[in-house]
Amino acid sequence: MSVSDAVGVRRPRFPWSLVVPTAGLVFFAIVTWYPFIFMLATSLKTRQQFFESYWWFTFPFDWMNYVEVWPRVSRAVLNSLLYSSLTLALTLFMSLLGGYAFGRFNFRGKDLIFLAILMLLMVPGILTIVPLFVQIRQFGFMNTWAALVFPWTGFEMVFGIYLMRLFFERLPRELFHAARVEGASEWKVLVFVAIPLALPGLGSVAIIDLLFTWNDLIWPIVTMSDQSNLPVGPTALLFRGNENVDYGAIFAAYVTISAPLIIVFSLFTRQFLRGIEGI
Repeated sequence: MSVSDAVGVRRPRFPWSLVVPTAGLVFFAIVTWYPFIFMLATSLKTRQQFFESYWWFTFPFDWMNYVEVWPRVSRAVLNSLLYSSLTLALTLFMSLLGGYAFGRFNFRGKDLIFLAILMLLMVPGILTIVPLFVQIRQFGFMNTWAALVFPWTGFEMVFGIYLMRLFFERLPRELFHAARVEGASEWKVLVFVAIPLALPGLGSVAIIDLLFTWNDLIWPIVTMSDQSNLPVGPTALLFRGNENVDYGAIFAAYVTISAPLIIVFSLFTRQFLRGIEGI
């Protein structure tokens, strides 16, 4: 008999109930992350290394793949940074004002207008391509930043207004009343009270917006015939294979195109979850 048994101390039991959930989480983590690992590993291979070792890293790394593809994707990355930044600024501005108005004020027709906005979420985006294309061409926006930024903002602000209204409705009304009692104007209440409290919600809207604008493929193809103005989505299609395809260069282009979005999402995942939890 051990000393612990003699004194009546119970030994901690192995948490068998956590084995299955832990194994499931490990499995889903592998399924989620391995495609990124495979993409990175392939981007550092020569054509011969790709066929010799398909699933994992090989040595030495072939960094020339990135040197070769950078001139071909750098312009697209800069274009996407411009288009996504402009769309993000407009979407956050419109979502903030719209969500604040619907969440903090009562006015005639409020629920009807909000319902009309929500109905836009039910319209599949593919059905709007033809009328949007006609409008963009009539406005003379083809092959310009406006052909992407304004339609993207229109799509994204609908969900942004919905999310921010839910967020503002859950904030304590006493904070806004106290600011008004102190003599703050409505704009000061918005800037110094509402916006600091709404940062998690705005972060969620920002990440969803970036995911949409950075990955959009169909609409840039429809409106951008000039290859120098293409964002990263259609540019990725230019790296199509043939009988002598260089897989290392193709995946190096994919890594370069995906890296900014992966970095942003990795850094701001916590803010995204905080914003969703605050709804």
